[in-house]
Amino acid sequence: MSKKPFKSQASSARAVSGAFGGAQDGAAFGTSFGAVASSPLSYVYEPPDLSRLSEPNIVVAFKNLQKKDATTKAKALEDLQSYVFSLETGKGALEEAILEAWTKVYPRTSVDTSRRVRQLAHTLQGQIVMSCGKRIAKYMPAIVASWLAGQYDNDKSVSRAANESFNRVFGTQEKKSNVWRLYQSSILEYARDVIVKETTYTLSDERTTSPDDASSKYSRVVGAATTVVSIFLDSTPESDLEKSQSLIAEFLNEEKVWKLACHDDSFVRRALYRLLIVALAREKDALNPKLVSANILTSGLHTNQVSSAFDFAKALSVLTVELPNVWTVHYNGRGKKSAQNRLCHFLKKGSQGGPVEFWNHISTTLSNLPPSILLSADAEADKVDADEHRTYSPVLSAIREGLNNKNEPRVNQGAAWHLYLSVAELIQSSLENADDHHQFCRASILPILTQFISPFPGQSQWVISGPQQGSIFIRACSIALLGDPEAFKKTWQSLSVKLIEDIKTSLPEQSKDFARSQDTISTRANQWYQLQASLLRSNVAGSVHPIFEKTVSLEVPSIVSVLRDQNGKPYAAAAALVALIQSAPELVLSQDVIRVTMTAFVNDVLPNILLSPSASHLVRLLQILEDKFDVRQCYEKCKQILANAPESAAKSIALQSFVSSPRLSDTDFLNQVVMNSLRHAKKDDDGASWDLVMAAVSNPMAPQNLTDEVLAGMTEDLTINARSLAGLNGLEKTLKQNEAVVRKFALSTRGSNLVSKLLLLADSPDDTVSQRARSLNSVLERALAANGGSRQAAKSMIDIVNEGLDRAGPESLSVDALVGQARKLLEQTSSSDIPAVAAQLLPGAIQSNAALDLLLKRSPNASLAITNPYGGALYMLPSASMPRTSQEISRDLDGYTPAFRMAQYATKLIKSTEIFDVVAKEVKIAVCKFVAILLQLAGDDLSVCGPFPLWKISDTDQELEIVDIVGEAQVLLKAWLTSSFIAEVQSQLLADTSGHSAASYYRARTYTALSTEISESQGVRVNHGDESDQLKQLYKSPDLFTSAAHLTSASDSKELLRLCNGVLADLTVRKFNENAEDGKVLMEFVLLNCVIYRPEDYVDEVPQQRLVFFVKHVLEQCRNGLLLLPGVGGEIMKALTAVLPKIKEIYGSFWADLLDIVPHVWLGNTNDEDIYGIHSSLKLLSLLKRPDMQQSNDDLLDAWVEKRRLVVEGLVGLMIELQDTPDEAHQPRRIVNELLSRLLSGLSDDVNIKTHDLYPVLASASAALQQLAYQLLHTHIPAAQEQVSVDKALTKDFIAQLPQELLSLILSAPSFGTLAEHNFGRTMVSTLRSYLLSWKLTFDHWQNASYKVQADYIATLKEGTYIQDFLTFALNILITSRTRPIDASKFDIETYTAGDSETPEHETHHLLIHLYYLCLRHLPTLSKEWWRDTASRSLNIATETWTQKYISPLIITSELSTISAWAPTQRTDDQPMTVKTSPSSCEITASIPIDEQTMAIAVRLPPAYPLHRAEVKSIHRVGVVEKKWNSWLINAQGVMNLSSSSGGGGAGEGSALIDGLVAWRKNVSAAMKGQTECAICYSVVSGDRQLPSKRCSTCKNCFHSSCLFRWFKSSNSSSCPLCRNSFNYS
Repeated sequence: MSKKPFKSQASSARAVSGAFGGAQDGAAFGTSFGAVASSPLSYVYEPPDLSRLSEPNIVVAFKNLQKKDATTKAKALEDLQSYVFSLETGKGALEEAILEAWTKVYPRTSVDTSRRVRQLAHTLQGQIVMSCGKRIAKYMPAIVASWLAGQYDNDKSVSRAANESFNRVFGTQEKKSNVWRLYQSSILEYARDVIVKETTYTLSDERTTSPDDASSKYSRVVGAATTVVSIFLDSTPESDLEKSQSLIAEFLNEEKVWKLACHDDSFVRRALYRLLIVALAREKDALNPKLVSANILTSGLHTNQVSSAFDFAKALSVLTVELPNVWTVHYNGRGKKSAQNRLCHFLKKGSQGGPVEFWNHISTTLSNLPPSILLSADAEADKVDADEHRTYSPVLSAIREGLNNKNEPRVNQGAAWHLYLSVAELIQSSLENADDHHQFCRASILPILTQFISPFPGQSQWVISGPQQGSIFIRACSIALLGDPEAFKKTWQSLSVKLIEDIKTSLPEQSKDFARSQDTISTRANQWYQLQASLLRSNVAGSVHPIFEKTVSLEVPSIVSVLRDQNGKPYAAAAALVALIQSAPELVLSQDVIRVTMTAFVNDVLPNILLSPSASHLVRLLQILEDKFDVRQCYEKCKQILANAPESAAKSIALQSFVSSPRLSDTDFLNQVVMNSLRHAKKDDDGASWDLVMAAVSNPMAPQNLTDEVLAGMTEDLTINARSLAGLNGLEKTLKQNEAVVRKFALSTRGSNLVSKLLLLADSPDDTVSQRARSLNSVLERALAANGGSRQAAKSMIDIVNEGLDRAGPESLSVDALVGQARKLLEQTSSSDIPAVAAQLLPGAIQSNAALDLLLKRSPNASLAITNPYGGALYMLPSASMPRTSQEISRDLDGYTPAFRMAQYATKLIKSTEIFDVVAKEVKIAVCKFVAILLQLAGDDLSVCGPFPLWKISDTDQELEIVDIVGEAQVLLKAWLTSSFIAEVQSQLLADTSGHSAASYYRARTYTALSTEISESQGVRVNHGDESDQLKQLYKSPDLFTSAAHLTSASDSKELLRLCNGVLADLTVRKFNENAEDGKVLMEFVLLNCVIYRPEDYVDEVPQQRLVFFVKHVLEQCRNGLLLLPGVGGEIMKALTAVLPKIKEIYGSFWADLLDIVPHVWLGNTNDEDIYGIHSSLKLLSLLKRPDMQQSNDDLLDAWVEKRRLVVEGLVGLMIELQDTPDEAHQPRRIVNELLSRLLSGLSDDVNIKTHDLYPVLASASAALQQLAYQLLHTHIPAAQEQVSVDKALTKDFIAQLPQELLSLILSAPSFGTLAEHNFGRTMVSTLRSYLLSWKLTFDHWQNASYKVQADYIATLKEGTYIQDFLTFALNILITSRTRPIDASKFDIETYTAGDSETPEHETHHLLIHLYYLCLRHLPTLSKEWWRDTASRSLNIATETWTQKYISPLIITSELSTISAWAPTQRTDDQPMTVKTSPSSCEITASIPIDEQTMAIAVRLPPAYPLHRAEVKSIHRVGVVEKKWNSWLINAQGVMNLSSSSGGGGAGEGSALIDGLVAWRKNVSAAMKGQTECAICYSVVSGDRQLPSKRCSTCKNCFHSSCLFRWFKSSNSSSCPLCRNSFNYS
């Protein structure tokens, strides 16, 4: 049986006792045991009647509300809230039964332990009252007190919820006051019952509530109830309070109420102290002074008042003022419980964390305290302290102990010491005896002064700190002077002597604590003389002046003597002298003796000790005495000494002191010193030099030319180099010292580049420099904008932006910095000034034209004729007069020209702000025109990088950035196409297209581009007015670009058709050779192509006969090499490409002529000038190759069949010519190469191309040509292997060889450095592509090749380190060169198709993985040898793991599939072998039947096969000894792992595993050959799995040894069973 006491019964008994009445509370609560609990807060209560509730869910909610779990209660309250809210929205009425139930549960729920439950209860209370309206009135007495008390819950969220619900119901102050007035009885009774009758055990069930929670709940309820009474008394009018006077008196005279003064919870104590304050103000007569004194004073003063000390002090002050007799008449304590002892005990604790007002309230209390308490003469007052001085009041000592309490906040020190001095004054005024005055002053006042001037470690309780320090000392001195003047005089004189003595005996310069000693004395001296000056200005000046004259007359000679004798080393003496003369000059210099002493010191001593530790103080002394003495002689001596003295710390200090003085303004010597220090500081970043420079710039008397020189010197270093940090350091220091000087300099002409240099450094690659420059720039900008300098700052910023746009150099600001400054300026500009500022921030017409001027002088690359709408028109451009060197076109650090920077700036600024909406139309036109022209230039530079591009690309990231910038500009331009100003832009562009200059060409192209964009986006073409007249003149106009611009953008009209017919007619009769040189033919063909390549397709409407005549005439004119002329040939073939589809059904010999003429174009050069003609010829050939063309005309088809070989040979020749020119950064060449690749791929099927011509193309710099060569070889090589295998089989000495051209391509892998610098996001490195495709072609030789041919290829690879180099290269890329190896599961490992990958990087990885797979598949032995011999252990392990995970499963599956396919087809000449494969266990089982038994082995493939060798294990051995059997297994395993066989064909059969199985089968067959049955058992294999091995020498029959033994035993004879002759068993 458990011995644990059953506590629930006892706790229940206490709860019942508290709830239903005990002996002391029976009258209040009733005496019947079965009575209902009268306390609405007790946890023991009668449940509400829920039988009348109609809603089952509400019943459940109320029942849940009575449970113990807080979460369940909270959920129940939320359900009730939802129900009440649904009634409000649905206009329903709340049942009366719900109101009754809620009235019973709300008070108890409102004080629940859970904060969430209390919060929800108050919120629901408000909702219920709002919902039922006046019906709640009869229930209000039962719930109003709990509701009001909830507003003063010590949890803010709960009190806020109660307040909000109460204010929502009673919205006005009048309604709230009415609640307090109507229900005052309920409120007072509630508070009385809570405090008097409730306990911790009645409010909480100790069985389910922890002691801490129960105590906290009781404190919260009691504190809230007390606060409610305080609010009630404070806010209720006097007339209304009379109605409840008896209840109020009863409550205020309840002893339990006042016992709360010493409650453990600070919330309860504070509530009671506030109640006391209100009661003293409103119901003082109702209070029982004796009861209040016993609890507030006797108990409260002795109670820990942490967190309630301020309220307690305030209550004490009010209580003392209103009822002072509580300290005497009504106080009932004696001895240790005396009022003075209790008060001292309280004061010794200090404010206990309270605010400074605590001491103010204590001051009020002590001021009104009865003298008998403050000046008590009991035994405690006569004790002697540690200094053996009489303590005249324990209260004074208690105050001092309290303010020195370690927990006392420092901010309270001033108020506490003033209180101390106030009490001291009261005590001093009560003293009558002179000795008492003397003793009191020495013991309680003068230690404050002594400790301040000459502190002692053991007297720290007298230390005063804080902002009120000075007033406290003056007051203390005043009290001492009034109390005992003689004692003050003696003390002051002794302190003066002590100070001089300390100066004389201070530590020498050699001591390690020298500086600390001197600083301490300097501080004390300064404090001494500051106090002296303050007293001279106070109301006791008359009393102290004679005292101070006496001490000063002794101090000055002593200090001067120390400085002279010790050569100025004790700088504390100089500091003391400065402090003395500076604080009280009249007192010092009014004495003649002192003036004589100082004159001699300044003229004779000071210059000689200038270079000493006292230098700074001596210079300061000179400044002070300059108006009182003639110090010119001293200054001259000092200058000579400083000029001749070597560099030292003392000299630096002295110079710095002089530079800080007003002498800097008229002393050239000091100016020169400052500039020398600046140079030294910038060079070495020396701290002492910087200090001297900063002293100069912070000196308000410094001349402006000096500060400008200093700041200019700092600005010079603000460049991206090693000295930038020195310049930044100097500027930072200057801004901290004198911001106005920097601001003034920045706004001057000389400092105009300061901001721009800071912005440049803000983009520095050095993070430290960048961060410091940005910070400095922000500070400087704020400084410039301050003090009305915003307009000057704005002008300066505009100048910086425009200078950054006009010029580009290494020190130019980045575009982002310029945009940032422009945006910042726009944000800071007022709305009225924005249009003017915006116009200056955007590039205007003059500015943009100047930026484009040099660029528009360059002729575009001739190959760009492929991609622009004017085609060969650019061949009409004359030789451009470009700058001799690219350096003449200025560029910034990123390689950008001013024009590109300007476009980038305009794009970013317009995109990120609304600046374009506020500028004038002229500015919009200029910007739009500039951006449009620059986009054409940028398009050319992106296609072909010319000699003078807009940018110089240094890396891939920059290239991507340029593409993004161009894309953003294109988006911006497209948005402007619908604007009203775009027509004016086009008009200006068209007006500037005359002539044959590059500028005219680009403006015409820009015009056409804009017109095309407008046509595509809006569906309309440009209307040029009366186009019929204009078009008539175009054909004859010498301005080709103007004509082309009109023709490409004009709207559809009959005039264009007439023009097309006219041009065709003229060209049909023109002799091209006669006009080829002057460009007339080229112009006519350009104009013709401008018309016939329009979307309207005017060629369809031209008579077919005219087109035939045109074609025949053109072909006739081209027979003498006209097509080879730059531009002309391209335009002619371009025109033919448009015309020929319209006459495809016309027969004639001109089709054959075409195929004769076109290949001649490819025989010329392949320079950029020839690319346009080559491209046009390939486009023409593509047209002739189209099936619809050939099917429509037999003449064309016959000509194609006849000329096919000639065409293909020409294309191959062109491919060879183009292979050496890279096309990655040359779009026209890339277009030509891709077109050539498509043509040749389609034409090579029926034409035998020589493979030796294709291998060099694999090493081409063009990806398209590499791909073409690979595709042709990839098709040819496998097909050729069948013939190679036949030759090998027929010719004994034939050795198959891999082509030497191919071996040279795989001889060495590309370097990793080349790969690391390349951007794989766009293309694969050409050398890498060549290397990998060559390996792929190498493995193509294994397809369709016999085993012997494969062996020859393997032997070829063994002659070099081809495979080793490749595997090292490939696996370093796939595995070790990255954080995580490539996930090969994302690739199709077994196959590869060129061009199918998403990105070049993906293709590279795919090809490497596929080639590695082929190495393991076809060259397992070589691959395994490389892996075994690799020097890198990490590569070895990583390769094994990666291969096992991704490659080996495929190899194993392939091997098992090969064996499964071979098994049924194996030759059966030898013993038949059964082969089974198990993919799940990676195992091959081979068995051979012997008689009625089976010989079997198993081949297990390891997970990392073929890097790890296959293992051959024995399953069943029959008829052979174990030694021979093991040799067979070893032989089979050796063949499998050392064979050079690969996966296709062979040696068998071409697989090393098959070779091993065949070798094992041959061994078994050889062993079983000629074996006969045993003549005894008639079996070949015996029971013990042995063959017949005992032969009879007579009859020659063989027997099993076991059978023969049994025969001998059964027959009792050793004769042969057959011939019966004696058997020789041995």
